[in-house]
Amino acid sequence: MRIIAGTARGRRLKSPTSNSIRPTGDRVRESLFSMLGDLKGAVVVDAFAGTGALGLEALSRGAEKAYFFDVSKEAIETIEENVRRVDVEQRATVKRSDFIEGLVTTVTGTPDLFFFDPPYGSDRAARGLEAMIGQTETVTPGALVVWESGVDEELPRVAGFEVVDEREYGTTRLVFFRRLAYDDVNRS
Repeated sequence: MRIIAGTARGRRLKSPTSNSIRPTGDRVRESLFSMLGDLKGAVVVDAFAGTGALGLEALSRGAEKAYFFDVSKEAIETIEENVRRVDVEQRATVKRSDFIEGLVTTVTGTPDLFFFDPPYGSDRAARGLEAMIGQTETVTPGALVVWESGVDEELPRVAGFEVVDEREYGTTRLVFFRRLAYDDVNRS
């Protein structure tokens, strides 16, 4: 596993030692970031970070700041090592916590992009989207959430978010949600 493009292109990332962490494959990551385009100055949240590969790729491609959250001790240790390998300590905040807690207690400002890569088959993506609705100062209209799941998983439908794109790569699916303007939510 490596950083695909940007200032840290080619740097190898530490892989997890257990099967409980499933990193996003290079091919899916490359396609995802091609779709996202320019990230210069973006603030990113890697919500169920695992190895941190998504947030680190964003930092390598010009994101200004990335927040990494995971509940696993092994994941946090892996992310911290990868942050050092990519040399982005000043732009990365790594915290062992649930995404919802981290969003409320750690994130400052208004992130542009959220990566959701929870364990396949869990309800964490839906719960994360629902929690974001109440965070009107942090999660502003236009914020993008990219959810990675298995192709057979049911899409979460959460008032306040609309699906703007969906792509499949083998057994992996990427779904792009956009935070609606508050007036649009109230009209629904």
